[in-house]
Amino acid sequence: MSDPSALPVPAGDATTQWAYRAQKSIGLNTGSPSYTSVNGFDQVQGSTRVFQYSPDGSTFAAAMDDLTRLVDTRQASTSSVKRDLPVPKVIELQFSPKGGFLSTWERPSKLQDGSNARNLKIWDTETGEPVAAFERKSQEGCFFQFTANEQYCVRQVSTELQIYEPRHIADKGVIGRLRLDGITSFEVGPGDKPSIAVFCGEKKGAPASVRVYSLASLVPSPENPPAPVSQKTFFKADKIQIKWNKAGSALLFMTSTDHDKTGKSYYGETNLYLMSVRGDFDCRVALDKEGPIHDFEWNPNSNEFIVIYGYMPAKATLFSHRVNVIAELGTQPRNFVAFNPQGRLFCVAGFGNLSGTLDIWDRQDLSKGKVYSMDASNSSVCQWSPDGHFLLTATLSPRLRVENGVKIWHCTGDLVHVDMIDELYQAGWRPGSNGALEAFPANIPTAPAPSAAAASYLATKAATKRPTGTYRPPGARGMGTPDIYKRVDEGGSGASTPDLARSGSQHNGTYQAPGSGNRKRAIPGAPGAARNNNAGAN
Repeated sequence: MSDPSALPVPAGDATTQWAYRAQKSIGLNTGSPSYTSVNGFDQVQGSTRVFQYSPDGSTFAAAMDDLTRLVDTRQASTSSVKRDLPVPKVIELQFSPKGGFLSTWERPSKLQDGSNARNLKIWDTETGEPVAAFERKSQEGCFFQFTANEQYCVRQVSTELQIYEPRHIADKGVIGRLRLDGITSFEVGPGDKPSIAVFCGEKKGAPASVRVYSLASLVPSPENPPAPVSQKTFFKADKIQIKWNKAGSALLFMTSTDHDKTGKSYYGETNLYLMSVRGDFDCRVALDKEGPIHDFEWNPNSNEFIVIYGYMPAKATLFSHRVNVIAELGTQPRNFVAFNPQGRLFCVAGFGNLSGTLDIWDRQDLSKGKVYSMDASNSSVCQWSPDGHFLLTATLSPRLRVENGVKIWHCTGDLVHVDMIDELYQAGWRPGSNGALEAFPANIPTAPAPSAAAASYLATKAATKRPTGTYRPPGARGMGTPDIYKRVDEGGSGASTPDLARSGSQHNGTYQAPGSGNRKRAIPGAPGAARNNNAGAN
């Protein structure tokens, strides 16, 4: 008899997993259709500082007060503790792309002899042994960046990039270097033949630049910096955000300034650029609506991207990898975009100080416009599930201290599960392995039945929903409309009621409408104006 777990699972009903972290607990739950706690992971009571899944979803790490726990999450419905790492009070975690290494960062501290502790550590997740330890005071940009195959890892030290082999950091040390004046940040690209994008800021009137180097050209360390395979120079760049496409063949980067010298924006100026790794194409993305860039995102197919830009209501546009407009997606109060992992659907939403409306678009039929919409107000998190069928939104503390919890929506806009959790700090899906991604069905599937918690939530919300209408001040509620506010054909007093809001003059306490006095109207420059004025003066 075959193993039931090996039987194919109907599309849309494959069991997914998500995690949450609250002030006093942390837990793992399954997704559709069961929405239950994961077997083998007892809800941990107590303070947890941060959690993270490995990019392939095989391991879950949670930083607790006295240790960091690694959990095997290869199966969505069951789990087991792999090991506990003896590193307490970790502030931030980061896995390598395949989950083979875990980096931990603790607050800087001093040892008993007065020297600084090595607060950045890299652990082998299979053995639980530390691979390397470094002193790193700043939390920003503290972690090594690994190549997709985990053959190399890179860190920045001042104006130098240092390249290591992860399993031989201690014995081999630095095996590759890149020295450049003005290096501010870098980003290692994906793919089998990775590249490194390096950002150098403006200096002494010289423009800022993004330079792309083949990582292979930096190992072993060259005597002089090699020529970049691609380069783009520009001005107006205090900060930068780099996003590689999934294939590692091109990158988008958004530059921003702290202040807008034109005075048009309080928040500075933003620009978006695209570069190919081969060096055969680069350009600034021309946007036809004035205002900031709110978000930009590559399609997982690596051939197109969406930008949301302009003063509210913002505009969304789909571009090709050659920056040709494929489709204009309209103007709405939106500031967030995300493709599902298969690239078939994408959501465009407005979070933060916007209403939280979330629209679903079908990439294969953009002519229909948005195909579904939902109200995800007060959301701090919005993530697609690995199967591309569901969206997870969460309201987190301390941004909002009431109605904290997780909501799971089907891509058709139906709310299918709700889990209200007091003082919720973090929530997210377990990622799926790229090799295990199922193709999205040709027709968008129908939504499954909502869970009992979602059905109860929807019923309560419907029962307590108040009808909307014209605002009335408390003293006027429950009363009829005064005649002064009715039209004449409705029996109102209409224009016969004096309008005291108009400008006029007061004579002995009596309202006098403009033009009703003894003084004649005088039009400056008109014939007889001076005579009339003199007559009025007499």
